[in-house]
Amino acid sequence: MSHAGARGDFLSSDELSSIAERNTVLDLHSVLVSRFATLGEGNTLYPGVVIQADDRSELTIGSDNVFYPGAFLLAESGGRLRIGSSGDYGPGGVQVKANAGSSEIRIGGGVRIANGPEIVGLTSIGDGGQVIGPIRAQSVQLAGGGDHQEPDPDRRAGVLKGVGLARGLVVGVGEVVNGLGDFAVAPIERQRFYHPGA
Repeated sequence: MSHAGARGDFLSSDELSSIAERNTVLDLHSVLVSRFATLGEGNTLYPGVVIQADDRSELTIGSDNVFYPGAFLLAESGGRLRIGSSGDYGPGGVQVKANAGSSEIRIGGGVRIANGPEIVGLTSIGDGGQVIGPIRAQSVQLAGGGDHQEPDPDRRAGVLKGVGLARGLVVGVGEVVNGLGDFAVAPIERQRFYHPGA
């Protein structure tokens, strides 16, 4: 936890209650939200969610997202983290960290990020993008498109799944990288390969 958080820059329980008037906070005593973060409406925050920022950074969250237990969002030291609407963050723990002045993370709407990923660096996840598994996604670019419920795999947003380090990858519409260890040696495949009957 940063020194800013240690100084008490999180909202008090009473202040968090005002957030809960526009969002669903399932346990006011186990959720931490920085006073420097901006939230929309209709978000659901499960117990154990931490939204941490300092006054030198930007952390904005849209509306109607679900943040499952253990979701950790961080913007500090001049980092910028912008999250869209209607996304699922978890279950399984999610870390999104813009923790340096050079860090800028943009996440679109309708995304699915789950099962232990850590997202850092200069990263862009377009509308409908997916990051599934314990992946360190560093400065990756996932093209926006349809979400995981889009019936045509060729129209779905870019996907990373598997386990390991994904650095500097560009994944286009209808594409997926299924990595094990070093994603640099994993092929970029068409999502249709995994959904031949679609």
